[in-house]
Amino acid sequence: MREKRRKSLTSLIVLLLTALLITGCAQAPSTGQTSTDPGQKTDSPAAKQEDSSSNDVKITPSRDQTSAVKGMPATVTYVVDGDTLDVKFKNGKTERIRMLLIDTPETKHPRLGVQPFGPESSKFTKTQLTGKKVGVELDVSERDKYGRLLAYIWIGKQNFNQLLLEKGLARVAYVYPPNTKYVDQFRATQEKAQKAGVGIWSIENYAQQDGFHANSKTSTSNGTVSGGSQTNKQNTQVKTPEKPKGSCNIKGNQSRIYHMPGGQYYDRTKAEVMFCSEAEAQKAGYRKSQR
Repeated sequence: MREKRRKSLTSLIVLLLTALLITGCAQAPSTGQTSTDPGQKTDSPAAKQEDSSSNDVKITPSRDQTSAVKGMPATVTYVVDGDTLDVKFKNGKTERIRMLLIDTPETKHPRLGVQPFGPESSKFTKTQLTGKKVGVELDVSERDKYGRLLAYIWIGKQNFNQLLLEKGLARVAYVYPPNTKYVDQFRATQEKAQKAGVGIWSIENYAQQDGFHANSKTSTSNGTVSGGSQTNKQNTQVKTPEKPKGSCNIKGNQSRIYHMPGGQYYDRTKAEVMFCSEAEAQKAGYRKSQR
Protein backbone atom coordinates (compact mmCIF):
# COMPACT_ATOMS: atom_id res chain seq x y z
CA MET A 1 0.00 0.00 0.00
CA ARG A 2 2.80 2.41 0.88
CA GLU A 3 4.58 1.61 -2.40
CA LYS A 4 1.42 2.32 -4.35
CA ARG A 5 1.04 5.79 -2.73
CA ARG A 6 4.64 6.67 -3.55
CA LYS A 7 4.12 5.81 -7.23
CA SER A 8 0.93 7.95 -7.35
CA LEU A 9 2.73 10.91 -5.76
CA THR A 10 5.61 10.59 -8.19
CA SER A 11 3.20 10.51 -11.14
CA LEU A 12 1.46 13.64 -9.83
CA ILE A 13 4.77 15.50 -9.51
CA VAL A 14 5.74 14.52 -13.06
CA LEU A 15 2.40 15.79 -14.37
CA LEU A 16 2.82 19.11 -12.53
CA LEU A 17 6.36 19.65 -13.86
CA THR A 18 5.21 18.82 -17.39
CA ALA A 19 2.37 21.33 -17.12
CA LEU A 20 4.70 24.05 -15.88
CA LEU A 21 7.17 23.40 -18.69
CA ILE A 22 4.45 23.61 -21.37
CA THR A 23 3.08 26.89 -19.90
CA GLY A 24 6.55 28.52 -19.85
CA CYS A 25 7.18 27.66 -23.48
CA ALA A 26 3.83 29.14 -24.51
CA GLN A 27 4.69 32.53 -22.87
CA ALA A 28 8.20 32.83 -24.28
CA PRO A 29 8.59 35.83 -26.78
CA SER A 30 8.67 34.90 -30.40
CA THR A 31 11.51 35.88 -32.70
CA GLY A 32 9.18 37.84 -35.06
CA GLN A 33 9.07 41.72 -34.96
CA THR A 34 5.65 42.04 -33.38
CA SER A 35 6.56 44.15 -30.33
CA THR A 36 5.72 47.86 -30.26
CA ASP A 37 8.88 49.77 -29.41
CA PRO A 38 7.87 53.32 -28.33
CA GLY A 39 10.57 54.73 -30.60
CA GLN A 40 9.49 52.72 -33.61
CA LYS A 41 6.67 53.87 -36.02
CA THR A 42 3.82 51.40 -36.62
CA ASP A 43 1.38 50.99 -39.45
CA SER A 44 -1.65 52.01 -37.41
CA PRO A 45 -3.98 54.69 -38.93
CA ALA A 46 -3.02 57.17 -36.20
CA ALA A 47 0.66 56.64 -36.90
CA LYS A 48 0.13 57.09 -40.64
CA GLN A 49 -1.71 60.41 -40.04
CA GLU A 50 1.09 61.68 -37.78
CA ASP A 51 3.68 60.73 -40.34
CA SER A 52 1.91 62.45 -43.22
CA SER A 53 1.38 65.64 -41.23
CA SER A 54 5.08 65.92 -40.53
CA ASN A 55 5.72 65.96 -44.28
CA ASP A 56 3.11 68.64 -45.14
CA VAL A 57 4.32 71.55 -47.31
CA LYS A 58 4.07 74.90 -45.55
CA ILE A 59 1.37 77.19 -46.88
CA THR A 60 2.90 80.03 -48.86
CA PRO A 61 1.20 83.37 -49.62
CA SER A 62 -0.61 83.70 -52.91
CA ARG A 63 0.87 85.72 -55.72
CA ASP A 64 -1.27 88.73 -54.79
CA GLN A 65 -0.05 88.60 -51.20
CA THR A 66 3.63 88.36 -52.06
CA SER A 67 3.37 91.32 -54.43
CA ALA A 68 1.08 93.33 -52.15
CA VAL A 69 2.01 96.90 -51.39
CA LYS A 70 2.64 98.08 -47.86
CA GLY A 71 -0.45 98.17 -45.67
CA MET A 72 -3.86 96.57 -46.03
CA PRO A 73 -4.64 95.79 -49.69
CA ALA A 74 -7.57 97.70 -51.18
CA THR A 75 -8.85 99.08 -54.48
CA VAL A 76 -9.55 102.78 -55.04
CA THR A 77 -13.16 103.17 -56.14
CA TYR A 78 -13.59 106.96 -56.08
CA VAL A 79 -11.45 110.08 -55.60
CA VAL A 80 -13.15 112.99 -53.84
CA ASP A 81 -10.24 115.42 -54.19
CA GLY A 82 -6.47 115.48 -53.84
CA ASP A 83 -6.28 114.09 -50.31
CA THR A 84 -9.58 112.20 -49.90
CA LEU A 85 -10.72 108.97 -51.56
CA ASP A 86 -12.86 105.87 -51.22
CA VAL A 87 -11.40 102.37 -51.19
CA LYS A 88 -12.85 98.87 -51.13
CA PHE A 89 -11.12 96.28 -49.00
CA LYS A 90 -10.93 92.56 -49.77
CA ASN A 91 -13.73 91.84 -47.31
CA GLY A 92 -16.03 93.95 -49.47
CA LYS A 93 -16.22 96.90 -47.07
CA THR A 94 -15.87 100.41 -48.53
CA GLU A 95 -14.25 103.18 -46.49
CA ARG A 96 -13.58 106.87 -47.06
CA ILE A 97 -9.95 107.77 -46.36
CA ARG A 98 -8.37 111.09 -45.47
CA MET A 99 -4.63 111.01 -46.15
CA LEU A 100 -2.53 111.66 -43.07
CA LEU A 101 -0.23 114.65 -42.46
CA ILE A 102 -1.05 116.48 -45.71
CA ASP A 103 -3.54 119.02 -47.04
CA THR A 104 -4.32 119.77 -50.68
CA PRO A 105 -6.13 122.90 -51.94
CA GLU A 106 -9.92 122.69 -52.03
CA THR A 107 -12.07 122.01 -55.08
CA LYS A 108 -15.53 121.54 -53.55
CA HIS A 109 -15.48 123.58 -50.35
CA PRO A 110 -18.81 125.41 -49.76
CA ARG A 111 -17.06 128.55 -48.53
CA LEU A 112 -13.60 128.49 -50.12
CA GLY A 113 -14.71 127.18 -53.50
CA VAL A 114 -11.98 126.16 -55.94
CA GLN A 115 -8.52 127.14 -54.73
CA PRO A 116 -5.39 127.48 -56.88
CA PHE A 117 -3.85 124.05 -57.58
CA GLY A 118 -6.94 122.37 -56.19
CA PRO A 119 -7.99 121.01 -59.61
CA GLU A 120 -4.41 119.96 -60.34
CA SER A 121 -4.03 117.99 -57.12
CA SER A 122 -7.44 116.38 -57.56
CA LYS A 123 -6.70 115.42 -61.17
CA PHE A 124 -3.31 113.97 -60.19
CA THR A 125 -4.82 111.77 -57.49
CA LYS A 126 -7.64 110.62 -59.79
CA THR A 127 -5.23 109.79 -62.62
CA GLN A 128 -2.78 107.94 -60.40
CA LEU A 129 -5.16 106.05 -58.10
CA THR A 130 -8.61 105.48 -59.59
CA GLY A 131 -9.20 101.76 -59.99
CA LYS A 132 -5.71 100.94 -58.73
CA LYS A 133 -4.72 98.45 -56.04
CA VAL A 134 -3.15 100.30 -53.14
CA GLY A 135 -1.95 99.68 -49.62
CA VAL A 136 -3.71 101.42 -46.75
CA GLU A 137 -1.40 101.99 -43.78
CA LEU A 138 -2.94 103.25 -40.56
CA ASP A 139 -1.08 105.10 -37.82
CA VAL A 140 -2.07 105.05 -34.13
CA SER A 141 -5.44 106.86 -34.21
CA GLU A 142 -7.60 105.31 -36.92
CA ARG A 143 -10.38 107.83 -37.58
CA ASP A 144 -11.10 111.56 -37.59
CA LYS A 145 -14.19 113.25 -36.15
CA TYR A 146 -16.06 112.63 -39.41
CA GLY A 147 -15.54 108.88 -39.17
CA ARG A 148 -13.06 108.75 -42.05
CA LEU A 149 -10.07 106.44 -41.87
CA LEU A 150 -6.78 108.29 -41.45
CA ALA A 151 -4.09 106.60 -43.50
CA TYR A 152 -1.01 106.66 -45.65
CA ILE A 153 -1.65 105.41 -49.18
CA TRP A 154 0.97 103.25 -50.84
CA ILE A 155 1.11 102.53 -54.55
CA GLY A 156 3.90 100.07 -55.20
CA LYS A 157 6.76 101.23 -53.00
CA GLN A 158 5.74 104.88 -53.25
CA ASN A 159 4.08 106.70 -50.38
CA PHE A 160 1.41 108.68 -52.25
CA ASN A 161 0.98 111.24 -49.46
CA GLN A 162 4.66 112.07 -49.87
CA LEU A 163 4.36 112.12 -53.67
CA LEU A 164 1.78 114.91 -53.48
CA LEU A 165 4.22 116.93 -51.36
CA GLU A 166 7.01 116.26 -53.84
CA LYS A 167 4.90 117.58 -56.71
CA GLY A 168 3.98 120.73 -54.81
CA LEU A 169 0.32 119.69 -54.74
CA ALA A 170 0.02 119.49 -50.95
CA ARG A 171 1.46 120.96 -47.80
CA VAL A 172 2.35 119.26 -44.51
CA ALA A 173 -0.61 119.86 -42.22
CA TYR A 174 -2.81 118.45 -39.45
CA VAL A 175 0.16 117.11 -37.51
CA TYR A 176 -1.54 115.70 -34.43
CA PRO A 177 0.31 113.19 -32.25
CA PRO A 178 0.37 110.25 -32.11
CA ASN A 179 -0.16 110.12 -35.91
CA THR A 180 3.30 111.41 -36.80
CA LYS A 181 5.09 108.36 -38.21
CA TYR A 182 6.37 110.00 -41.41
CA VAL A 183 6.23 113.68 -40.45
CA ASP A 184 10.02 114.23 -40.56
CA GLN A 185 10.49 112.82 -44.05
CA PHE A 186 7.34 114.61 -45.24
CA ARG A 187 8.76 117.94 -44.05
CA ALA A 188 12.06 117.21 -45.77
CA THR A 189 10.20 116.52 -49.02
CA GLN A 190 8.16 119.70 -48.64
CA GLU A 191 11.31 121.73 -48.11
CA LYS A 192 12.68 120.51 -51.45
CA ALA A 193 9.44 121.49 -53.19
CA GLN A 194 9.56 124.92 -51.54
CA LYS A 195 13.13 125.50 -52.71
CA ALA A 196 12.18 124.48 -56.24
CA GLY A 197 9.09 126.71 -56.14
CA VAL A 198 6.83 124.06 -57.66
CA GLY A 199 3.05 123.89 -57.47
CA ILE A 200 1.55 125.67 -54.48
CA TRP A 201 4.97 127.09 -53.63
CA SER A 202 5.04 129.08 -56.90
CA ILE A 203 2.49 131.52 -55.43
CA GLU A 204 3.84 133.92 -52.87
CA ASN A 205 2.29 133.65 -49.40
CA TYR A 206 -0.29 131.18 -50.67
CA ALA A 207 0.52 128.07 -48.62
CA GLN A 208 0.88 128.94 -44.96
CA GLN A 209 0.67 127.14 -41.64
CA ASP A 210 -3.03 127.83 -41.20
CA GLY A 211 -4.07 126.94 -44.73
CA PHE A 212 -4.14 128.36 -48.26
CA HIS A 213 -4.56 132.12 -48.79
CA ALA A 214 -5.53 133.11 -52.31
CA ASN A 215 -5.60 136.87 -52.90
CA SER A 216 -7.29 138.82 -55.67
CA LYS A 217 -4.36 138.44 -58.06
CA THR A 218 -2.45 135.20 -57.68
CA SER A 219 -0.60 133.29 -60.33
CA THR A 220 -2.01 129.86 -61.16
CA SER A 221 -0.29 126.81 -62.54
CA ASN A 222 -1.15 127.62 -66.18
CA GLY A 223 0.43 131.05 -66.04
CA THR A 224 -2.80 133.09 -65.89
CA VAL A 225 -3.72 135.47 -63.15
CA SER A 226 -7.01 135.14 -61.32
CA GLY A 227 -8.88 138.42 -60.95
CA GLY A 228 -7.02 140.23 -63.72
CA SER A 229 -4.55 139.97 -66.57
CA GLN A 230 -1.05 138.64 -66.17
CA THR A 231 1.43 141.24 -65.07
CA ASN A 232 5.09 141.43 -65.86
CA LYS A 233 6.96 140.48 -62.70
CA GLN A 234 9.61 143.11 -63.38
CA ASN A 235 6.96 145.83 -63.33
CA THR A 236 5.41 144.58 -60.09
CA GLN A 237 8.66 144.08 -58.22
CA VAL A 238 9.01 146.62 -55.45
CA LYS A 239 12.29 148.44 -55.40
CA THR A 240 13.46 148.61 -51.84
CA PRO A 241 16.46 150.50 -50.56
CA GLU A 242 19.32 148.57 -49.07
CA LYS A 243 18.68 148.05 -45.40
CA PRO A 244 21.05 149.51 -42.86
CA LYS A 245 23.97 147.25 -42.14
CA GLY A 246 23.48 145.08 -39.09
CA SER A 247 19.64 145.21 -39.05
CA CYS A 248 17.89 141.82 -39.15
CA ASN A 249 14.47 142.72 -40.50
CA ILE A 250 14.15 140.51 -43.55
CA LYS A 251 11.18 138.16 -43.10
CA GLY A 252 11.32 134.56 -44.25
CA ASN A 253 7.94 132.81 -44.47
CA GLN A 254 6.80 129.19 -44.60
CA SER A 255 6.84 129.27 -48.41
CA ARG A 256 10.60 129.84 -48.18
CA ILE A 257 10.26 133.32 -49.66
CA TYR A 258 11.93 136.29 -48.01
CA HIS A 259 10.33 139.75 -47.89
CA MET A 260 12.22 143.01 -47.73
CA PRO A 261 10.98 146.00 -45.71
CA GLY A 262 8.75 148.14 -47.94
CA GLY A 263 7.62 145.19 -50.03
CA GLN A 264 3.95 144.72 -50.92
CA TYR A 265 3.50 141.73 -48.58
CA TYR A 266 6.05 142.66 -45.93
CA ASP A 267 3.62 143.90 -43.27
CA ARG A 268 1.15 141.01 -43.68
CA THR A 269 3.84 138.33 -43.78
CA LYS A 270 4.18 136.21 -40.69
CA ALA A 271 7.91 135.66 -40.24
CA GLU A 272 9.05 132.11 -39.63
CA VAL A 273 12.64 133.32 -39.50
CA MET A 274 14.44 136.67 -39.68
CA PHE A 275 17.53 137.35 -41.78
CA CYS A 276 20.12 140.08 -41.55
CA SER A 277 20.99 140.11 -45.26
CA GLU A 278 19.69 138.85 -48.58
CA ALA A 279 22.79 136.71 -48.96
CA GLU A 280 21.99 135.02 -45.66
CA ALA A 281 18.40 134.36 -46.77
CA GLN A 282 19.46 132.98 -50.15
CA LYS A 283 22.07 130.76 -48.54
CA ALA A 284 19.32 129.32 -46.34
CA GLY A 285 17.36 128.37 -49.47
CA TYR A 286 14.91 131.26 -49.53
CA ARG A 287 14.05 133.19 -52.69
CA LYS A 288 13.17 136.86 -52.92
CA SER A 289 9.59 138.05 -53.11
CA GLN A 290 8.68 139.53 -56.49
CA ARG A 291 6.37 142.05 -54.88
